[in-house]
Amino acid sequence: MPRTGDVTWSGVDELVRAWRGRPQLHPLQRHVVRHVEAAMLAMIPSLRDDIADSVFRWLALDPDPGGFADWAVGLAERCVTEDIGADSAIELLGAMGGPAARAALQRLSVKPDGPASRENAEAAQGMLFDRWSDGTR
Repeated sequence: MPRTGDVTWSGVDELVRAWRGRPQLHPLQRHVVRHVEAAMLAMIPSLRDDIADSVFRWLALDPDPGGFADWAVGLAERCVTEDIGADSAIELLGAMGGPAARAALQRLSVKPDGPASRENAEAAQGMLFDRWSDGTR
């Protein structure tokens, strides 16, 4: 699996050169080398999702994730609407608490015609219920 930094045109070219120089390629490896551009482009959404998921989970580990609210609320909301790391973005919004995170969750929870997919809207509704149903936060 290439690193995120490899997912550039020069990185793809270097990857192809490196793989072509290998003496014994299996049939699947030969196929990937022949079609590496399409393969790399197909991997980009998966890499973005994995990276976003890891970053949001890491931020949620902070003792005070609300300290990131000034920049992370907007980022998390955009990621949910684009379905990139959506589950962990919703979890981070819930962990942050505060009015900005709650407002983002309320916008995301609108269904069926809201900005998030139906599944993510339901997750946002669940987070709102879990975090704010008792009147705290």
